[in-house]
Amino acid sequence: MKILVVDDSALDRKLLVRTLMKAEVKQEILEAEDGDQALQVMANSYQDISVVLLDWQMPKMSGLQLMAGMIKIPVLSSIPIIMVTASGSEDNKKMAREVNPHLAGYIVKPYKPQELLEAMRPYLK
Repeated sequence: MKILVVDDSALDRKLLVRTLMKAEVKQEILEAEDGDQALQVMANSYQDISVVLLDWQMPKMSGLQLMAGMIKIPVLSSIPIIMVTASGSEDNKKMAREVNPHLAGYIVKPYKPQELLEAMRPYLK
């Protein structure tokens, strides 16, 4: 199984990947810098993706827009999504859960590695 990290910030992607590697997560980690690239990755690997770590604020297509699109596509709708974002307001959390009632987690940057790993635990095989 694989983990897909979607974030427009190369530094934030690197921090997420480093956190997962330090925790000795065994899954292959795929990366996408925007929603369009994430859709391309999912088109080729959707059956192998165990969880998506998704930033909210990205150019072209926000994480919220990507998530809204994913839940409308049957083969993508079952992939768990954990938002990892600086958008920590209660309104944004509520909006994310309205778009995806099955949202697997909502982690606010800066996050503690243990918080991220705990949210991911059910999806790490």
